[in-house]
Amino acid sequence: MNDWSGNTQAVMATLNASSLTDKERPFQDYYATPPEAAERLLEREAFSSVWECACGQGHISEVLRKHGILRYSSDLIDRGYGDQKDFLSTQSIDSDIEIITNPPFSKSTEFVYKAMSLLSDGRKLALLLRIQFLESVKRKKLFEQYPPKYIYVFSRNIRCARNGDFEHATGNASTYAWFVWIKGFAGEPTVRWL
Repeated sequence: MNDWSGNTQAVMATLNASSLTDKERPFQDYYATPPEAAERLLEREAFSSVWECACGQGHISEVLRKHGILRYSSDLIDRGYGDQKDFLSTQSIDSDIEIITNPPFSKSTEFVYKAMSLLSDGRKLALLLRIQFLESVKRKKLFEQYPPKYIYVFSRNIRCARNGDFEHATGNASTYAWFVWIKGFAGEPTVRWL
C-alpha cells in the first residue's frame, strides 16, 4: 500500500536540494555563516593562527579576530572584506597556519584536498558543511584518505544567509556540522553535538 501522496520535488527543495528548487543558486555558492556558529566551534576546539580562506563578508573572521586567532582573511570574490585570493590555486602557506571556513558547498571536496596538501602535520582544518557532505561515492575516497577527527553536529538549525542577507534568511531543513581534520590523523571520526 502506498501512503505517499506528496511531491518528491517539493520534499527535495525543502531539504535544500537546490537543483530542484525554483530559486537560483547564490552567486558563487555564497551562504554567509552566522557568527554564533563560529563561536560554538571555538567553545570545543582550540586554534592558534587561522586563515579564513572563504571569508565572504567576514562573519567568521570577525569572531576569530575577537578571539585573537585571525591571521589572514581572503575570498575568491571581493565582498568588501579581506583580500581577494583564490584558495584553490594557493601553492604554500606558513607552517603554523590552520584553516577555518565555510567553503562553497560545490567546491568543498576540493577545499579539503587543497587544505590537506598545504597544512603542516598536526595543524587543523575546520569546515562548516551540510551533514550531507558525508554522502557520495566520490567523498568516500576523501574520507578514507583524510578522515576528520571530529564532526560537530548542530542540534539546533543554524541559518546560513543566501548572498550574506541575514535580514531575509529563513530556516530550512538542512543540518550543518563543523568537520574538523587534523593533518596526520588516521583514526575513526568522533561525532559530537553542539
